[in-house]
Amino acid sequence: MNEPAGEQVTELHNHDLQLTDSDNLDGTDDADEEVPAAKPREGLPPAFRMRHDAHYVDELMSRSTDAAPERTDPRPHAAPAAPPSPSSAIPLIAERLESIAAHSGIVRGQQPGTSLIAQSIEVEFARVTRLARAAAVLQDREAPLRTELSGREIVDAAIRAGSPVARLAGIDLDATVDDPAFTILAEPGLVLQGIAGTIDAVVDLLLADPRRRRTAEGRHPAARVSISLQTVRVRPAIILDVFCPTLFVSSVLADRFFENASDDYRAVPAAGVLLAAAAHIVRTHGGRADVKRHNAAGATITYVFPQTP
Repeated sequence: MNEPAGEQVTELHNHDLQLTDSDNLDGTDDADEEVPAAKPREGLPPAFRMRHDAHYVDELMSRSTDAAPERTDPRPHAAPAAPPSPSSAIPLIAERLESIAAHSGIVRGQQPGTSLIAQSIEVEFARVTRLARAAAVLQDREAPLRTELSGREIVDAAIRAGSPVARLAGIDLDATVDDPAFTILAEPGLVLQGIAGTIDAVVDLLLADPRRRRTAEGRHPAARVSISLQTVRVRPAIILDVFCPTLFVSSVLADRFFENASDDYRAVPAAGVLLAAAAHIVRTHGGRADVKRHNAAGATITYVFPQTP
């Protein structure tokens, strides 16, 4: 009941101010000492604790090696160029052969009186050159480079190219034109390729026909190929006919004469390529190609070249 007033005041102050026990007032204050705080490691949660087991460290090292991201080159990579197809070399081969054939003609002109063997080699070389050009034509999708071409120029070029081939095969060749001055817009080299290639194909077909053996025995007249150019005024065009009275064309072959079907030209594959190329040339000039079988004998191959595109 008679507690000292000083003690009561002290307890009241301690309770209201929520101070610590008075026994620690004379001691050292631990809160005043600065404890260095551990610097948190970046990328890891605060509660993470590193394990120091040897096998665990090895495992982490192997994971970091395997999980290393692959370096990618930000620069776009160009796709590797596709190798050129063998067919792309055909035009180049044709050009080289044509160049050699031209040089061969120059050499022959400087050495007149060449032997028959030399002439036959030159003719065969020219035929191979036209065959290569025919194969290149079938791959070409470019429009013809047109210039004025007269009927006389067409006939003269056809005779120059076709006569040596026909003569060595024992075949007569002739050509006529009703209007030599009539002109069309066409690429001269292609027109000549089509006509000369057609003559080569007809010669191949005649030589492969077993019926022609009788011609050598004199039972039938000699084979003949006639080229005729007729001009049309109403719808200006040149109609070019290649007629052979001894050329046999079956009805099946006539339906696909220019399609180069392997079954049709198995014995004479060059003929199929040459005729297909000739028809392609005519069609790229806006014309048409056709073949007609005659009831008596023979067949006529017809090409129509319009005067203008």
